[in-house]
Amino acid sequence: MKMKRWMICFVTLGIIALLAACGPNAPGGQAGGGAGGAQTATAPADNESRQEIVVWGVNTLAIGSGNEEMIYAWNSTHPTIEIVTRSVPGAPGHETQDLTQLVAAIAAGDAPDVAVLNAPFIMEVAARGVLEPLNDVISSSGFDMSQFYEYTIVNMTFQDQIWGLPSGVDTRMLYFNKRLFEEAGLDPNRPPRTWEELLYYSERLTIEEPNGELSQIGFIPNFGNSWLYLFLLQTGGQMISDDGRTVTLNQPPVVEALDFMVRGYDLLGGAELVNAYVTAFAAQGGANHPLLTGEVAMVIDGNWAIGTYARFGADMIEDIGFTYAPTPSGTDFLTWSGGWAFGVPQGVRDMDAAFEVMSWLVTDGVLERQVGLTAYNEAEGLLNIPVFSASRVINAQLSDMYVTHLPEHVQNMINFGVDLLEISHALPAHPLGQQLWAEHSRAIDAAIYGTMTSQEALDEAVARLQPEVDRFWAEFEG
Repeated sequence: MKMKRWMICFVTLGIIALLAACGPNAPGGQAGGGAGGAQTATAPADNESRQEIVVWGVNTLAIGSGNEEMIYAWNSTHPTIEIVTRSVPGAPGHETQDLTQLVAAIAAGDAPDVAVLNAPFIMEVAARGVLEPLNDVISSSGFDMSQFYEYTIVNMTFQDQIWGLPSGVDTRMLYFNKRLFEEAGLDPNRPPRTWEELLYYSERLTIEEPNGELSQIGFIPNFGNSWLYLFLLQTGGQMISDDGRTVTLNQPPVVEALDFMVRGYDLLGGAELVNAYVTAFAAQGGANHPLLTGEVAMVIDGNWAIGTYARFGADMIEDIGFTYAPTPSGTDFLTWSGGWAFGVPQGVRDMDAAFEVMSWLVTDGVLERQVGLTAYNEAEGLLNIPVFSASRVINAQLSDMYVTHLPEHVQNMINFGVDLLEISHALPAHPLGQQLWAEHSRAIDAAIYGTMTSQEALDEAVARLQPEVDRFWAEFEG
C-alpha cells in the first residue's frame, strides 16, 4: 500500500485540544503566566560549534512550567547538541495545534526538527505526510518503547509505523463529595459502581428549591470530562471499525450509552435546566470548583483535578472520594486518555539528533521539568504534585521522589490515577479522529436536548461521517 504525500490545511483543534489535558501536562502549557516570542534556553558555555535542534511547542517563558529548567538541563550537559525553542510563526506563542504553519514551514524548508503535538492527532498528521516515520531510528538507537502505556502506542501508530513519542498523559475517574453523601443518607464508603446506582445516587443528591431552581446536583453526565466516548467504551461500543473503514457510531452499544446519558439529564429536569445551572459555575476553578463548594456531588474528571482538590480544598481533601467511573455491570472498569507527544516533521536535517533530543524530552527531561515545577510550587507555597508521563519507568521515579511525601489520602488519589493508565483506551485512533469526535459531540447535544432520539442523532452522525471516511481511503490509496 502506497502512502500519498499529500497535504491539506488543517482545522484548528478546538475540541480535541480541550480533551487532552492541555494544561500543565503539555510541555508547552502555560502555568501561571508566560509569553510568546522566539526564545532560546542555552547553557552558559560557548555553544558556537554545537548543532542546533529546533523545537516548536515548548515554552520556556511559561512561569512555573519547568520548561526552562528542562531545556537548560539538556544544554548544560550535552556539549554537541543545543536545543533551541521557538514560538510558532503566525501562531499565538507556542501553540502547535493549528498545523497550517507547520505545513507551510515544511514546504519552505524551514520546519523545526521536533514539534509538540496533540497525541490523539498524531495519526491524522502522519496520514497526511507531515511527519517522519520512526521505526528505523527506534530500532537503531535501541530505545525502549515497552516503557510506554499501551494506549499511547495506539495513538502513535499508523500503517505499522510509529510516528511520535508520547509525553503527557491523563486518566478519568469518579470523584465524589463524602460530606454530601452523608447529608443525603448515603454511605460515603460505598460509592456507586453501576450505572443504575449512579443515577439513583444522583437523584438522592440533587436538591431542587421551591422556586424550581437547582441548588445542588448529584451527577451531570457530560460535566467534567467523561463524554459519550467513556460510556460507549463501557458498553463495548466503538466509533469506527478496527480496520478504520466503517463508522460504527450508531450501533446498539453506542445507542445504549447515549440513552444512559439522556436518562441522567432527564431525571434532573432536562438538559436545558441542568446546563443553565452549570453555566453559573462552569468557568470556576480553584477553591470555587463545584465539587469543593458542594454545588455538584459527583463528577467524572481527569486526574489533573487532583491538584485542584489538594491545593484549594486542603482543609477538606479527606472528604473528596475517588473511584472508578461506574459501568453498566459494576465490573470491567476502564478509562480513556488524551495526552501530548513529540513528532519529527518531514524533511528533518538530522533524524538521529532529533530523535536523541525527543527521546530525552519524554524520559529524563520529564524529571528535569519536575525539578522546575517543584521549585515553583515550593516558592509559591503550593502543594507539589508531580506531572506524570507516558513512561512507566519515569512515573515510578516521580512517585518515589515526590508522591511519598504527600498526605496519605492525596498519595492514594494520585496513585489510583496513575494505575488507571494500565486500563486506559486511546481517543478514536483514526486519520479522521477529529471529525469522529466532533460528530460524537454533536450527537450528545441533539439527544440530551431532545431534538432527536439517540438513534436518530447517531444515524445522522454516521450519514455525515461515512462518506468522509470513504473519501479519505480512496485518496490515500489512490
